[in-house]
Amino acid sequence: MKRVLVDTDVFVRKLRYPRDRDSEVNSRFLENVKGGRIKGATSIFNVLEVCGILSFNLSSDNLIGLYTGFGDHFGVKIYFPADGDGNLQYDYAGIFKNIQTKQSLGDAQIGYVVERFANLVSGFVSWNAGDFQGKLPVPVMTPEEFLKH
Repeated sequence: MKRVLVDTDVFVRKLRYPRDRDSEVNSRFLENVKGGRIKGATSIFNVLEVCGILSFNLSSDNLIGLYTGFGDHFGVKIYFPADGDGNLQYDYAGIFKNIQTKQSLGDAQIGYVVERFANLVSGFVSWNAGDFQGKLPVPVMTPEEFLKH
């Protein structure tokens, strides 16, 4: 079954900005993911990005807990681009190709994972969907658009 890859900003809104104007729909989307009604995934780069953003407000132990329990906490599979032996496959040229389409390094790495796992991903969900439109091989939408879909 294909999964929807969830972007960093969806998790950050839940963890850091619970009173954001979109928090209700954001929480509903993530509850559907955690409950299995939406099959979710994210990339190791998203997990690291969330941890980096929250590192300023968390103790070292809490940060480690967030990192190690991320998949279970949100009910997502974490995609890690690796070879058969588990070694990271980091395609510098492919990531740079994404940068050439006006993507930040973080977005280019996430795009690389979406491309790498395109056969397992049915869509990409981000509050910054416009930043990814036309740059990924799957449909891109906000959590609100996904829930209406």
